[in-house]
Parts: sequence; C-alpha cells; structure tokens
Amino acid sequence: MQVLKLGGSVLTKKNGYMELDRKNIDSLAEMLGGAWKSGVRDFILIHGAGSFGHPLVLKYGLEKGVRTEAQKGGMALTHAACTRLSQSVVDALLKNGVPAVAVPPASLGKLSNGRISELDSGIALSLLSSGFLPVLHGDMMLDEKRGGSVCSGDQLVSYFGKGAERVILGTDVDGIIADGKVVPLITKANVSEVLAHVKGAETADVTGGMRGKLEELLGIGKPAYIANALHPERIEKLLRGEKAVCTLVE
Repeated sequence: MQVLKLGGSVLTKKNGYMELDRKNIDSLAEMLGGAWKSGVRDFILIHGAGSFGHPLVLKYGLEKGVRTEAQKGGMALTHAACTRLSQSVVDALLKNGVPAVAVPPASLGKLSNGRISELDSGIALSLLSSGFLPVLHGDMMLDEKRGGSVCSGDQLVSYFGKGAERVILGTDVDGIIADGKVVPLITKANVSEVLAHVKGAETADVTGGMRGKLEELLGIGKPAYIANALHPERIEKLLRGEKAVCTLVE
C-alpha cells in the first residue's frame, strides 16, 4: 500500500475562502484516472483542507479546542466545508474513471489532546482491497481532552503511513527548499540543519506548513517523498516507483 497526500494548497486557493482550484483538481484527477486504468491501484488518497478548513478553524478558535456552543457550531461548519471539498475531489475522480469513495475521518474515531487516540482504519483498507479508492481528508474530530480538535491530513498520513510501503506528499513546491535549492535527501543526520532553513506556514494554516509536514514524516519510519503536485506527472512517476524531482525523507 502507498499513501498519497494532496495538499490543500494544491486543491484550493489557499489565500481565498472556500475557493476550489478547479484546474489543479481536474489535472490531478485526470492523471490519477490514467494511472488507475493502467493498474496503479495500490494507494489511498488523503487531502488537506486548504481554504475550506483553516479560515473557519481560526475564526472560531478551534485550534485550542471546542467548548462553547459557538465553537460547536464552528466545528460542524468546518466539518461540512471539508466534506464539501472532498466531494469535489471525489467527483473529479469519478469523472475520470476512478471508483473513489469519500471516508470522513470525523466518523472513524477520536483524538486525545490533538492526537489520534482511536481510528477505524479498517473501513478505508477494506475499500482499498475491494477495488475502490478511499479518499480521506483533514477534518474536525471529537477530542477526549479538548472537546474537539483539528485532525490534519498530515496526521492521517502519519497514521496510515506506518502501514504503507511509501508515502507521497503532493505540495505546491518541488520539495523541501533550503537556500533556494531542493534538498534531495533528509535523514536524522541532517534534519536539524535542514529544519533551520524550513519555514512554518506563510498563509492561514493551523497545521504548521511545511515544517509541520516534515516533522510528521520523520516519525513514520517509511520512505516519504515530497513533490510538486502542480506537475502531476511527477506524482504519477512516484506512484509507479520511478524517479522524479522531489525530496526523499528517510
């Protein structure tokens, strides 16, 4: 199994408000449709929330928990927005011949202090083994300590990635950039040096931007590739086990 993550910065106009990047969604869905028809079907898809999730989380202060009635309403609105984005992704995939099925994380488990404590991964894995493409996304979930919390797509990648052969992160940059160049390989030996050059999020992103993604990947223990999904052919090459411009995290 492979885990493919498509960032919210690719699927949405992240500086906007609940605004799809339809061109990118269609291009990626067309690529995945071609790959699927050629037999590349050993992956699950997880995507970020982008401008459908982050602005609402910040508006209602949900990154600190869900306690008031207003925050409960905000949590429900955020979940609804995230599922709306996910359905748009699923619709594009269906149009390109991929039997994609949306699997909202809010219905699969719960968090404890912002981290996954319970998650029924069996539903997604059963869909995969039955010939479907499970599509998960960053979401709001119940939290034992905070009432409710953000479960980022990156945290889902970390969770499912531990049982995968490899992880592929499709972002809006060519990989991890340090001093203007793509870092080809990140390991424990050079991670401290690289992190000194990696910024957090520059737009409204409650999950920490590229730094947050890198920190999640380092804990998986499986090869993880960070590539530019604005070039769908690079993502396809990685799904096929071929080389492409990217950063490899091991």
